[in-house]
Amino acid sequence: MSRLDKGLAEDQIQGKIYDKVLFSRLIKYLKPYKLLVSISFVLLLLITATNLLSPVITQRAVDRVILSNNNIIEFDSPIEADEFSAEYPRIKFKQYEFAGKGYLFFPNKKINFIPKQRIENLKESGKILQKIAILNNTEEVRNMLSNIDYIEVSDEELVVLNSTLTELKDAGNLSREQMKTLRKRDFDKLTYYGILFFVVITLQLFFTYFQVYFVNIAAQKAMYDLRRDLFYKLERMPLSFFDKNPIGRLVTRVTNDIGTLNEMLGNGLIQLIQEMFVLVGIMIAMLLYDWKLALVSFAILPITVVLFTVFINRSRKLYRVVRRKLANINATLSEDISGFKIIQLFNQYNRKVDEFKTINGEYFTASMKMMKLFAFFRPAINSTRRIAVAILLWYGGGQIIQDKITLGVFMVFLWFLDRFFEPIHHLSEKFNILQAAMSGSERIFDLMDKDIEDYRLKKSNEISHDLNGEIEFKNVWLRYNDNGDVLKNISFKVKAGEKVALVGHTGSGKTSIISILSGLYPFQKGEIHIDGKEISEYNLKELRRNIGIVQQDVFLFSGTIKDNIVLSDESISDAEMEKVARYVNVHDFIDSQHEKYMEPVMERGATFSVGQRQLIAFARVLAYDPTIFVLDEATANIDTETEILIQDALQKLMKNRTSIIIAHRLSTIQHVDRIIVLHKGEIVEEGNHQELLAKEGLYYDLYRLQYK
Repeated sequence: MSRLDKGLAEDQIQGKIYDKVLFSRLIKYLKPYKLLVSISFVLLLLITATNLLSPVITQRAVDRVILSNNNIIEFDSPIEADEFSAEYPRIKFKQYEFAGKGYLFFPNKKINFIPKQRIENLKESGKILQKIAILNNTEEVRNMLSNIDYIEVSDEELVVLNSTLTELKDAGNLSREQMKTLRKRDFDKLTYYGILFFVVITLQLFFTYFQVYFVNIAAQKAMYDLRRDLFYKLERMPLSFFDKNPIGRLVTRVTNDIGTLNEMLGNGLIQLIQEMFVLVGIMIAMLLYDWKLALVSFAILPITVVLFTVFINRSRKLYRVVRRKLANINATLSEDISGFKIIQLFNQYNRKVDEFKTINGEYFTASMKMMKLFAFFRPAINSTRRIAVAILLWYGGGQIIQDKITLGVFMVFLWFLDRFFEPIHHLSEKFNILQAAMSGSERIFDLMDKDIEDYRLKKSNEISHDLNGEIEFKNVWLRYNDNGDVLKNISFKVKAGEKVALVGHTGSGKTSIISILSGLYPFQKGEIHIDGKEISEYNLKELRRNIGIVQQDVFLFSGTIKDNIVLSDESISDAEMEKVARYVNVHDFIDSQHEKYMEPVMERGATFSVGQRQLIAFARVLAYDPTIFVLDEATANIDTETEILIQDALQKLMKNRTSIIIAHRLSTIQHVDRIIVLHKGEIVEEGNHQELLAKEGLYYDLYRLQYK
């Protein structure tokens, strides 16, 4: 594994497009919003119905009005018509009875159910009229048709041959206006179908809008809950977890990975479900219209299935490679941008350019392979669609010539066949979304499943604010990992109100003592007591409230100065906040700002000096009035005036409080009650400043190094 790949093992796609367990866990976040999901599902069915209705309306308009291809048989009596109808139950005749005669009306495509010889006999006797037009039986219409033969089938309708109307029009015997009058019945039907089509389209727009609206509300709410739970999980993880996991990776979990899940739930998955409904609906509709024509249309499906299977398998492999190469680019950019100063100082331009060129080239190559796959798959699917249409033209055209299907049915099949391939296109387009979402859910729930190593989170005993602050370590051992013990058999006692300093070389264990005292890391052996009670018996939240720590690298949050002092604690009034700020000598600095305590703080307090940030941190600690005060001293690189303010603030903070100072400059701890000297995780010396100098041990050597 290359240098850049080492930190990316957890981010690789595991290869599953669908994981039942992960998907069920994801769906649980939608359960609180099942009403929205249910409404969206119902709307999805309605959208499917409106999708299928549109071509049906078109077919009806073509077959029943525009290219009406119907027949009528005349009988001498209604009884004869009844007997004929009973002989052919597969034909749904529309029966008329007028002036003592019977009439059977039926579409021409059903004529094949009547024996050819009988049709010939009906034609010879003039009893059957084919390809007729049904007109309104009014005096005006009868006057226009006075010179031709027509049949009155009811008081409202009469029948005439379509060819006769065409001949009259071509001969100039019927004007355009007269034709409109004659075909008023058909124009009214076309108007009806047009209005119906418009209503269906409007309903489809209405249903689609609210379906997208409701499903995205549900998806957004579910992802809000998941993001909240994930952040809550991160807050409860021990510091050892953050030591092992880069911040960028954790940020990606809460943002990008959840973003891909949101896209899948709100767009990709729902759209694919909708397409599946439409696909099933189309197949059923095609079979109901004409099962033979449907089976012919489905002949190309095996090739489509093979193409799609090959695409999925190949795409999944290529997608993993592309994601990994992209992660390499991100990792390289993050590292190089952060280290541009070193790159420039050591003239590493060319080497870094060559390195990025290689990584960028690998990503380009992987992306081009993915593009080639899509470049082949999409035209291939389009070709199968065209082949299916060609087969339909060949077979369906023959069926039209033989009067076995109508032109309207053929048009519906063309529409269905074209729509049939759309879900396949959409699935190929959404495939990467599905892969990224399932991969993201795998990483998210892997994080959610990690144990909370904070061993005292469930304790309920609370600490009152009147603790004395007595601290005792008894034979404490600490190990962060398998690299060895950081603290070895540490034992010491700090009396209430006593001021103790911890000194030693870097890595001697000074900060580790503070970390386990405040519960940031669990220790393996020994005991820690506060006021005679084992530290594990205290509630962790209240324990930390009573231990005020000012770290060497002061962290300020984005917001305002007030936000960074009170930390959103509404119980601390503005008057109390200002009183605390004055007490630690930071009020004058804050008051000099344009917006005073509401002055914006940039990320990490970048616009303030080190000393100003430390004074704000002192105010933050004092605002919570802790029993125990801890200072990871950092007064180096601070001007003399600010250092005087800090030292004065320190004296005030340590007054009547148990105080522990991690000392880097020995001159700042000469006034403390006791100094504990650490070396490689062990206490090697203990005493006050003068006593330790007199011993001429490790403390003496440290002192000489700073002041010789």
